[in-house]
Amino acid sequence: MNTQLIADAVRNSRGEGEATVWDRLFAFWFRRLVYTQIWEDPVADLAALRLPLGSTIVTISSGGCNALSYLTAQPAQVYAVDLNEAHLSLLKLKLAGIRAFSGYAEFWRFFGEAASPLNSELYRERLRPMLDADARAYWDKRNVIGRPRHAYFTDGFYRHGMLGRFIGLAHLLAKLARIDLSALLNGKPDAPERIEALDRLHRLFHSPLARLITGTPALLFSLGIPPQQRALLGGGAPLHQVLHERLLRLINGHPNETNYFAWQALHRSYPGPGDRCLPPYLQRGQFERMRNGAGLIIPVHANLRLFLESLPAREVDAVVLLDSQDWMAPEEIRALWNAIDRTGSDNVRVIFRTAGVESPLESPELASLRQIWCRDEERSAVGFAQDRSGIYGGFHCYGRR
Repeated sequence: MNTQLIADAVRNSRGEGEATVWDRLFAFWFRRLVYTQIWEDPVADLAALRLPLGSTIVTISSGGCNALSYLTAQPAQVYAVDLNEAHLSLLKLKLAGIRAFSGYAEFWRFFGEAASPLNSELYRERLRPMLDADARAYWDKRNVIGRPRHAYFTDGFYRHGMLGRFIGLAHLLAKLARIDLSALLNGKPDAPERIEALDRLHRLFHSPLARLITGTPALLFSLGIPPQQRALLGGGAPLHQVLHERLLRLINGHPNETNYFAWQALHRSYPGPGDRCLPPYLQRGQFERMRNGAGLIIPVHANLRLFLESLPAREVDAVVLLDSQDWMAPEEIRALWNAIDRTGSDNVRVIFRTAGVESPLESPELASLRQIWCRDEERSAVGFAQDRSGIYGGFHCYGRR
């Protein structure tokens, strides 16, 4: 079921009969745990959406970080929809932890630090009994050497997942290139060691090895980049140059002492417990709100369009599409927005990111959608400016005309 849903989504990025071997490989690859942390900034999302209290939100779940973080806006409910059962199992595990743990210290140790041998016992005694059968089966499953998946939380959870392992490979390449990642993360902008690290980073990204890696579609699957999105990301420019520019925006665009995305990229961990440099759901000051609101999060394993079509009319106040439209052909995008039109309230807002700069709704093929929907330039600019992850080419906010 999981594999078929993802395969259908990847196929929708092509015309009928045009799916390539790379598309099929990505569909197989993406059924795994890809993101241990979502790479869209929920603070930027909420700044663009400006939700009134009691809103109904539909979002793609991914790792669940943002669905939980939206509880800071005091919604009525948050539907977290995903094709990938691994990501939904992660969200369900977080919900179990919010409910079962005695307080913030245990929650931080399991999901923030995520590297304590004691977490195996916490999983077995406190989390496992609260999981549904699907999530329990996912976290109990053992690899070829007999190690269960829940053991990821005993030795550095954020080093696991396909993206975590890809970042680990990038760290190895950085070490071989003698790039001081600590200087990039913590150094002052004009510090000589940081300037040298940036120079070495430039040379690595413009090396033949970087061209080889970025020129091979399968090597980018661990970044969650399907073949269709890879073309949009390049936008005609060499992919190694684009990725270098995005990484520089990530590590230079916002102060790293408050940018947890930079910490995950350069250190593969969060700096520590508390209220700074963490996603909202992991902050000490938000823990009680997470606990009180956990029942408002509804995980859904489904195609997003089909789920929206199943809801009552005028039910939803905000839809968060992440970068999913980069996977889609124009016909699928049109069908998705027609579903949003029916399900969305009069003041519904829709936000999404794009690998490239332009919104797909501004294309000639989707001109009919612009009779209903209008890009909010001011809110889109706010979202793009505040997004600390820095890895996307565009942030777009739409409302009804």
